[in-house]
Amino acid sequence: MLVSHAKSLLKQFASPVFDRFGLYDRRLRRSLPASSWTIVMYHRVIERREDDPFALGMCVTRKHFDDQLRYFKRSFSPIGMSEAVRRLARGEPLPDRALSITFDDGYLDNLTVALPVLQTHQLNAALFVPTGGLDQDEPLWWDRVIHALDATDQHDILPTDFGIPLPPRRLSLRGWSRKETVTRMLNALWTLPISQALTAVTRLERHLPPRRSVAPVARRMAARQVLEMHRAGMEIGAHSVRHPNLTLESPLIVREEMKTSRAALEALCDAPINGFAYPAGWKNADAEAAAREVGFDYAVGTTRGVNDRSRLDPFTLARVGMPDTGVSDLKRALTTVTPLQDLADAHA
Repeated sequence: MLVSHAKSLLKQFASPVFDRFGLYDRRLRRSLPASSWTIVMYHRVIERREDDPFALGMCVTRKHFDDQLRYFKRSFSPIGMSEAVRRLARGEPLPDRALSITFDDGYLDNLTVALPVLQTHQLNAALFVPTGGLDQDEPLWWDRVIHALDATDQHDILPTDFGIPLPPRRLSLRGWSRKETVTRMLNALWTLPISQALTAVTRLERHLPPRRSVAPVARRMAARQVLEMHRAGMEIGAHSVRHPNLTLESPLIVREEMKTSRAALEALCDAPINGFAYPAGWKNADAEAAAREVGFDYAVGTTRGVNDRSRLDPFTLARVGMPDTGVSDLKRALTTVTPLQDLADAHA
């Protein structure tokens, strides 16, 4: 908790001071040269803080999103994901300090909140959408966990009761401990194959009916709304069917998750689906090979870094997750990104 408080103070007070003296701009000129390709990653853009009950790092407020886009347009050369990959495949240069905007998971606020801001700045983005439950208004499995633990009035919980692989002791749901418990349970669920994880989530929900008035569970776009985003000029990419940890699934299941989600989105948009995002960044050599074999042009992960276009594997593209902060702290975050040569060497 003290570390979190210290980071909050840095964002609120120190970053604006350092930015005012040009410290971050000087560092960025060295760490993000003209040859860099930065891919930024968002999940949700929200109007109200209450929509992000545990502040787990997946939400950016509308104001911060607007400020960040204004900065990107001023300081980078925005380019669509597929356009950038096509240029590189043809041996053509990207614009100096190229930057692409991506969203994972297909949340409804991508349409209702983020799209108008993108249109105001005349920018586009790639949206990677999981297709399971798309037309059933079915929340994503981790959002079901978040909502269940937010809305319960229980004071503690025993995760092993639900098949969640944690030590057999009760975890507190009191005060600040509730966020820590949510984080631990979600991390543990990511260590299960998707069929087991979904069973555990269903058992958890049955045991914890909502007792407190809290923000509703995060909603996803329906198929017709994904199509609306496509028609508005946003690129739609695949993101699996059930959003599993691909490293825990058989090669057959991995390929089916990719093929099925791609086929569903191509039928919906009546357009090629060129890109794939590894769910939560979980991937291995088999998942990378599957993305190639299925026929995607590129795939993005969550490895934190910028891409060196002279040494680029389009199936191991790095991204930078965007903080819910103003521009000065965004610059600070970008200065800590993995250096280009280190990232390229790690993927060689």
